[in-house]
Order: sequence, then C-alpha cells, then structure tokens
Amino acid sequence: MKKTLDNRIMIMILMWVPLMIVAQKNIDSTVYKTIKVKPGTLDRSVHLADEPHIVYYDPAVKNNKVLLWLTGTGGTTSHVPVDFLTTALESGYKVIAVSFITTPAVSEVCTGDTLNLYPDCASEFRRMRIYGTPRFSLIQDQSQDAIVPRLVKLLQYLSDNDPQGNWSDYLKGKVPDWTKIAIAGQSQGGGMAQFIANSASVYRVISFSGGWDYSDSENRKIAGWYYRKNATPEKNLYAVYHVNELAAQSLKEICTALKIPKDHIFALDKPISFQESELKNKRNPYHGQGIRNVVYKPIWKTMLGSGK
Repeated sequence: MKKTLDNRIMIMILMWVPLMIVAQKNIDSTVYKTIKVKPGTLDRSVHLADEPHIVYYDPAVKNNKVLLWLTGTGGTTSHVPVDFLTTALESGYKVIAVSFITTPAVSEVCTGDTLNLYPDCASEFRRMRIYGTPRFSLIQDQSQDAIVPRLVKLLQYLSDNDPQGNWSDYLKGKVPDWTKIAIAGQSQGGGMAQFIANSASVYRVISFSGGWDYSDSENRKIAGWYYRKNATPEKNLYAVYHVNELAAQSLKEICTALKIPKDHIFALDKPISFQESELKNKRNPYHGQGIRNVVYKPIWKTMLGSGK
C-alpha cells in the first residue's frame, strides 16, 4: 500500500515539473546584466509595494532607449512577462520593471455611486498613482509610492552606482527624459502608460488591454481624459487587445478617442494559449493574451521598433 502511495506521489510530482519550469522562467542573466533594488532602499519613507525594481540590459549596446514596464492590477516585479521583455532587449532596449502599488484598481474604486458623484475619479486616481500629487483620498497611496518619483529615484541610484549603464542620460534634472523612454503596460499598467503619454512626450507607448476608465457607471461612457490632446505624437502610440476579452468594445472606443493610428491598433483573435488555459478561476481569460502568448511576438517587434 505504501509503495503504491509513494508511486502516486511521484507521478504527481512529475506532472507538476513542467508547470514549475514555466513558472520559474527568467530573463537570461548570462546575456543581460540584471540589477535589483528595493524602493525602500532608495527612500526610507516607502513602506508599501517594496518588491524590488528590476533592471535588465546588454552592456554592449550604447545610447539606447529604456523600456519602462508597468504591471497590471495585483501584479509585482516577481512575475514579469519574460518573453515580451526579452523581445524588447533583443530589440536594443534597456528594460526597467518598476515596483509600485497595483491594488486597488481604478475599476474597483471609480465605479457605482462614487463615479456618479465624481466623473473625473479615474483621472484623479491615475494622477495620484503616477505622480503622487495631488492627494487622492480614496486610495492609500502616498507621494513616495507613485510611479514617477520611484522611477526618478531609481535612475538617480543607477547613475551613481552603475556608470556602465549611462543612466544619467535618461534624466532631465529631476524628471525622466521621456523622449528616451518607451512605456509598456498590461491592463492597469497600460492605462498608466496612456495617461503619462497625455502629459509628456514619450518615445513610444504600448498598451496591452489598457485599463478601461469610465465617467458614467450606468452608460459605461469612457472617461473624459481619453479625449484630451496627447503630448505624445499619435505616431508613437500603440495598443493591443483581444476581441474576446470582456472590455473589448470599450478598449476599441478608447483607441479611437486617443486617436491611435489604425495600423497601430492590434485587435487579436488567435486561440487562447496553453499556459493561459491552465489558469483557474479566470473570468476574463483572454485579457492577458496580448502580453503572454508568444504567437504575437511579430506584433511585439512591430510595436517596439528599435530601441537603439
């Protein structure tokens, strides 16, 4: 009986091995230099979302662009989209996966009666989470938790401690030099990328199923900030979504409102990938296909262009 039980346990372990290998997939540190540093190390006032920022780059590539990666709701830098970021590295970029607060999402806060009372809720939420000001009382984020202040402190740290990377080139005083920085993000992160592009001229913006913000909870009218004139040229804007994800129609409307060129919008329609189909309790399984399914690598390369 014990031998039979041991055999069953061994079979279960062998069945899990392939999944464990997939989960542990990492960017090749023998090819790309990797730097990890916690936000709390750079700013002692940081107490939330203190998972490390992660930096990857090829020291042999000089004077190249940075790709800033912004994860989706609930995400951390412990699970980055390895295949996409490797494609960015192959395209000549340095890559920074910045650690920031990812919960709650805009769609969890700016909804129902709150949204009806404050139609600009989504815009105020994103401004606080990105820039750290002005204060937005509906979330716990503090100024030191915001994406841009954290990015600036990281670039300052890298400038002082990793001269090989020429990191000071990506700063203009105490602000990022967005003309040398591309931003890519999934879901909430994609919406953050689009919001930054609204107020700063960014080298390139790639939104994977970027967050759907509304100004009306009953009629699902997309938020007013999408209609503002972008500081980033339209030719630098790219967007991806899957036609079978739940918010596909809203994402299509958002692309139109942002005036993203039609040939820069990729409405994906391939079958779901194996890895995604293995995930349980996924109410919206197609939502992550654009960033996870390697069948779309040719599209990734088109959107990324050259990082050199």
